[in-house]
Amino acid sequence: MTRHKKQSRARLLKSLYMWHRWIGLTAAAFVAVLSVTGLLLNHTGELALDSQHVHSPVLLDWYGVQVPDEMRSFTVGQHVVTQVGDSIYWDTTLIPQLSAKLIGAVDFPEFVVAAVEGELLLFTHSGELVERLGGAAGVPAGMQAVGISPRGTLAIHAAHGFYQTDDMFLEWQETDTLEAEWMRAGSPAPELRAALEQAYRGTGLSLERVLLDLHSGRILGSGGIYVVDAAAILFLLLAISGIWLWGKRRAGIRAHQQGKHARQP
Repeated sequence: MTRHKKQSRARLLKSLYMWHRWIGLTAAAFVAVLSVTGLLLNHTGELALDSQHVHSPVLLDWYGVQVPDEMRSFTVGQHVVTQVGDSIYWDTTLIPQLSAKLIGAVDFPEFVVAAVEGELLLFTHSGELVERLGGAAGVPAGMQAVGISPRGTLAIHAAHGFYQTDDMFLEWQETDTLEAEWMRAGSPAPELRAALEQAYRGTGLSLERVLLDLHSGRILGSGGIYVVDAAAILFLLLAISGIWLWGKRRAGIRAHQQGKHARQP
């Protein structure tokens, strides 16, 4: 091999080594992100990622998690039951596993009754949910308003008439008209509204969602998918260049050894 060819080959190998190193450094960042997010997502249930929420204002703004303008509140004694979007709060505490329209809430001496679509929810005065009553318990369909009947029991204005029940919710009486004290929704006080806005934004974005979007690149929008595609191409280039350089190095060592043996007497 001539000296010129040897120099050209050496420059080519040096250039490939440089490219291999820079591709490796660039790919390392993607590998770190994909590895960490993949490990965490593989243990979503154990880590309860779906029930942990992101509170970073930057991320919440990035995802467009905004608080609905309208809030409907019902005052029950010293507490307030409020609908914010699809979520319902006891004061500022989210009522879990509940996503329905809040129709009204009534304060009774023994408990608080909140009516949502298709259900009555019974709370203690400390906000603990103790029972859910549905159609099987006789709750009328198509509830539009709730209140207190003249005899002091729960009154319901439903799609097909008016109903009142006994203290234990065991018997339901239907009437054509009912003069009851109907509960009307109001707006929360400014302090409560501010607290609810913060609480709502804090439960609007789960950690699992963020990790999934990081893993897939969708956190950057539709273009993020192509970023991850580019990372996959970098991994392929890194593997191909690594194998090629390893092969060239092995071939060079073998040629050197053969030349060494040939020079020996």
